[in-house]
Amino acid sequence: MCGIAIIIFADDQPVNGVIERMTQQLRHRGPDAQQSQQLPGCHLGHTRLSIIDIAGGHQPMADESERYWIVFNGEIFNYRELRGKLEKHGWPFRTQSDTEVLLRAYQQFGEKVVDHLNGQFAFLIWDQTERKLFAARDRMGEKPLYWARSAQGHLLFASEIKALLASELFQPRIDPLSVDAYLGLLYVPPDRTIYENVFVLRPGHALRWLDGRLNQWPYWQPTYSQREIGDPRAVVEQLRFLVSQAVRRQMVADVPVGAFLSGGLDSSTVVAMMTEHARHPVSTFSVGFGDLINELPYARAVANAYRTQHHEIQMDIPVGEMLDGMAEVYDEPFADSSNIPTYLISQFARRHVKVVLAGDGADELFGGYDWYTLLFDEPGESRYIHRALSGLRAFQGRLLKRLGLPHGSGASRAVQSYFRARLKKRYPDLWDRHLAGSTTVNASRAGLWRKTELPQAHQALKAFYKPGGELQGFDRATDFDIRCYLPGDILVKVDRAAMAHGLETRAPFLDVDLVEFTLSLPAALRFKQGSPKHLMRQSCASLWPESVQSRSKQGFGAPISNWLKRPDVQERWQRVSSPMHALATLLPGVSSRSARSPQLVWTLLCLGLWLERRPSCLNHL
Repeated sequence: MCGIAIIIFADDQPVNGVIERMTQQLRHRGPDAQQSQQLPGCHLGHTRLSIIDIAGGHQPMADESERYWIVFNGEIFNYRELRGKLEKHGWPFRTQSDTEVLLRAYQQFGEKVVDHLNGQFAFLIWDQTERKLFAARDRMGEKPLYWARSAQGHLLFASEIKALLASELFQPRIDPLSVDAYLGLLYVPPDRTIYENVFVLRPGHALRWLDGRLNQWPYWQPTYSQREIGDPRAVVEQLRFLVSQAVRRQMVADVPVGAFLSGGLDSSTVVAMMTEHARHPVSTFSVGFGDLINELPYARAVANAYRTQHHEIQMDIPVGEMLDGMAEVYDEPFADSSNIPTYLISQFARRHVKVVLAGDGADELFGGYDWYTLLFDEPGESRYIHRALSGLRAFQGRLLKRLGLPHGSGASRAVQSYFRARLKKRYPDLWDRHLAGSTTVNASRAGLWRKTELPQAHQALKAFYKPGGELQGFDRATDFDIRCYLPGDILVKVDRAAMAHGLETRAPFLDVDLVEFTLSLPAALRFKQGSPKHLMRQSCASLWPESVQSRSKQGFGAPISNWLKRPDVQERWQRVSSPMHALATLLPGVSSRSARSPQLVWTLLCLGLWLERRPSCLNHL
């Protein structure tokens, strides 16, 4: 894994020292080497985390004629098979790196090279003869790529926004619409950035710059429920094969490879499959945070079952200090509180390995999130009786919980039934229902903005992400999570937290063959009421210890209600919510609001701490 940067100069007039400043800001992504290359009209920069062909994979890399130059962040997991095909076409190789395979594949296939890649990647290829730039990003959005233009017309690209800002060639301007989307989603949606003049290459997209014109296009998009099913048992067997194949592919490295292990279904599956392919005990890593977040007993059960070289640690989280750190690590405001434990487990794992496999993507593929339960139709009772009874039960459950009395699973189910009925009545379309049930995008934020014309985040998300009538049922919810939530929240969280420590993370569940096969199955096979990850359980349950099979989903979320009571967090909240703070400049209603949900307070706190370090982005407001 690496950091990449490139500048295409307007009128071939270079600005000295810029690529070095940009590359320096990416050194955490590639602590092993930092190099740059100055070419006529174009400068390239690269920071390297050496994983494959440590001796021969240096970048920027050129072909033997020095016509084509590449900087590449990621891994091509099918590079050995692709190399064999290219050798049959007569292409010679000087290294054992996947970077050279990618460059040769571009020479062979041109812009269609992306159709031949299975991996996580963002790369830039400069053609000196045609003065053309080609760039692409992986299908799911695992690796980032941003770009901007300077006032002079220079074109800038980099793995992280902080590298673009280090060029000092433009002044970033905050985008109120992106802020409003962040307030509802807890992250900036992956089709835009927090700045109105900084842009992102979207997942599954490619880009060409030639003769001053920049064009982007999608080369891949997910397709759903198009496969005809014969014997369901064959589907289960094929799925297990594809998971195993994906894990085997992603274990390829010239350095030790470990795994995050939470003891949940996803990471347990990955670890079990790794042991099938590993020659030595797999290194696994787990972190507990006392009574607040402690999955160590489950992780230990899996580690014992597969005799891994297990590493675990208990940590006390200095929450205030970590909040300050996250405002630096994440170039955009980010309010998914699980970024803090993700950052800490990455820091712990990096003491032992450079690469870890993780279970990200399985919840989106197989329906593992709690919010999917709100989308099922409730069988049985008539609509009127159902609403009345579920409303009464839900009220009873909330009352008992408020009084601190036992309320059991029956009340919990009643709460779900109540909100399910309310959502279905208000939002007949399942996409709208999913957005309302899993986010706060539909909530009013007029009091925060104090404007008559409010940013229309809901309409922007609807315009970009709401599918047409060709998608039906649960596929409408899955599509939002695959195209927005996964690349905007989960993959951003993991990439920035891990790469802050020079740790490469890989997600076998996002292997392209596995993704395309799973999504092509009928939604009725992938989703089943009362059985989260129904298809995954059929395929992989035999891999899990009994304690893991029977546990409920915990996730890696943080106890923000508890954290917000801490003195170090309270001090920061009082600071950022004051009328004199930059947050009040952006959202004048912040200081006057008294009743807030803990999540909204946390969301505003993260935004305020982020703004403290970047107040100049508000100068245009």
